Amino acid sequence: MKDRETPLRLVRLWAKLAPDAFATLDMLASTKDQIGWPDYCPLPIGAAFTYLVERQGTTLEEAAVGAAELTACWTWRKNKVIYRFDNDLANVLNEQAKDMGELDILPTELLTHLPYPCIYVQTHIFDGLDGFWAWIEYDVNEQHLEFRIQWVNMEKTHSLPYSLHLLPGKTLQECILDTFTFAAKHSGAEIIPQAAQKDDAAPILPALQLVLYLLSQNAEVDEVVPMTIKKEKDRYQIIHDKAGEVRELSVGVRIGAAIRKYNRAVETTGRKVQKPGTTKRPHSRRGHWHHYWTGTQGNRKLILKWTAPTFIHMDAKSEDDVVIFPVD
Repeated sequence: MKDRETPLRLVRLWAKLAPDAFATLDMLASTKDQIGWPDYCPLPIGAAFTYLVERQGTTLEEAAVGAAELTACWTWRKNKVIYRFDNDLANVLNEQAKDMGELDILPTELLTHLPYPCIYVQTHIFDGLDGFWAWIEYDVNEQHLEFRIQWVNMEKTHSLPYSLHLLPGKTLQECILDTFTFAAKHSGAEIIPQAAQKDDAAPILPALQLVLYLLSQNAEVDEVVPMTIKKEKDRYQIIHDKAGEVRELSVGVRIGAAIRKYNRAVETTGRKVQKPGTTKRPHSRRGHWHHYWTGTQGNRKLILKWTAPTFIHMDAKSEDDVVIFPVD
């Protein structure tokens, strides 16, 4: 993977602007046992905020903007994992984001089990944006959780922060409505439940869908170039922030190919004049989520699965339905 295809430029920019930033955040992270925050939160953003204000002399307004980006860079550079989504799969999942109703069955707990403390998802579903960092934030003072998204521009020179309140025991739909109601209250604007389905929610909802896919049991994720397994003695090796340290994973290669095949069938059939009694034009049923619990009482595990789209009338000579079945 080439260096310019990674968010390392932004990581190194922070290292240049604040040379002691990463070492200071390492030290603050070591105070976890004294301060206390959940294991699935790598480091509260408040730590980076305090560093920027007290050590860098940053204004409160600038620190409020920069702290999340600095936290994402500090956390991600420790594992440097990039999930590169197939464009067609990403677009299908983006379409699912328009149907917020299905999120009413998915519990908040799902998002507290990310594969790494901070992941980078590369997807070009928005013009001018290369992808986003995703991680779980914990506000030590308010004692509440957030799902944090940091969209990175194509040049990897800056990022845009978004967050989703995570309410214990609630569904993701309830979290979305709570987040937008809170934002509207502090901005003085009016909001209705349907507003969370409109363009204002565009940056967070597709990102949520892509992360949910990675959390699903049947996600199609493949190693692009196998990484060398480091020995235990190399565990604390020096981080150089080079492209060679980046682990690249491709997401949805086979599913994306099936989606493209369907799209070509639709395009080809669309050019033909449909006569009464002829084969129907290919169409699809949107993919969706479902989940269930496994295990015994006291040792239960939540399983998420993505039901892929069903493609119907793919073959003009037959009336077969085609379903994508991801294979592990």
